Amino acid sequence: MRASAAHFDTASDPLLALEEAAEHLGWACLRAGEAELLLSAGLEGLSMQLSAQWQRQEELLQVAAMWDMQVPPARRTAVAALVQLVNTRLSLGHFELWGDDAQVVFRHAQMMAENDLSDEGRARRLLERVADACARYHPAFQFVIWAGKTAEEALAACLFETLGEA
Repeated sequence: MRASAAHFDTASDPLLALEEAAEHLGWACLRAGEAELLLSAGLEGLSMQLSAQWQRQEELLQVAAMWDMQVPPARRTAVAALVQLVNTRLSLGHFELWGDDAQVVFRHAQMMAENDLSDEGRARRLLERVADACARYHPAFQFVIWAGKTAEEALAACLFETLGEA
């Protein structure tokens, strides 16, 4: 469900590969302009919105992902502690708290030449890694906000690995 990118310079547009990857993953996407792509992904238990921006002059691709989770003022210190703990475990990207309502956001930026992400498979892996990080740590943020857990308790609860299926 992608909008036509025919009027953009697709030969040097890494957002085109992300658009194709989103289509392959079944995510909704919309070109918000020549340098921005908006995506929506329905993951298991999490509805996520993403923004990808290509800054041609800086050769920088930025991806931000968020979901509907504002942090109440009373839990912001605990969530900030969780953000620090989680970020030490990530090899790609990081979590932040944005704005006055302390929205939880995952961000990733990478320097790249224009054709570095021209492969749809590589773009799909990038989107999957962003989605995996958000889906994996989303429960920990919920534990801190809604169950009053400490950052350490919440992280321990979401890091267990299950073997097999129930």
